[in-house]
Amino acid sequence: MGQRRKTGDGARLPAISRRAVIGAAGAPLAGPARGWATTGAADIPARCATWIALDREIARLAGRWSDLETLATRQFDYFKLSTAQVSALPMGAEMDAIDAESRRLGDAREEALKLLGKLTPRTLHDVSAQLAVACRLLQYEEGEAWPFVRKAWTYLSRSHCPGCGAAYAPS
Repeated sequence: MGQRRKTGDGARLPAISRRAVIGAAGAPLAGPARGWATTGAADIPARCATWIALDREIARLAGRWSDLETLATRQFDYFKLSTAQVSALPMGAEMDAIDAESRRLGDAREEALKLLGKLTPRTLHDVSAQLAVACRLLQYEEGEAWPFVRKAWTYLSRSHCPGCGAAYAPS
């Protein structure tokens, strides 16, 4: 690592271990869900974008977990190990961090979805954002998307194009 600087009193700075560097690399995973608290109560597109970002981050973490689990299966008898033994594997600490972060983000995603379900669209942007959430829900999960589709249909069936006055959808 090269020379470490000495402090003014003649003492040396402590050595930094590889474990400390690797552990610090996981620190960004421990923060709050970014962006959720900063959006306004009626800013549906921003809230939907944040929800989709949470959902994509969970999917990314799940992919990484899968890669680590595959590696652990190849190198060790992974499925016959206890939880403590899995945590002791070389990839165990990262798997534990991913598990904890996935649970935290999953809880944030569920809470955000509850709040989104209470919002009523007022513009086409709101409708399209809610439909993007519904599409993501239908892609990976069952149910839960219907309230968003119903609200979008209600809005579209009552609204008209500001340019020509035609209805967006038949009522």
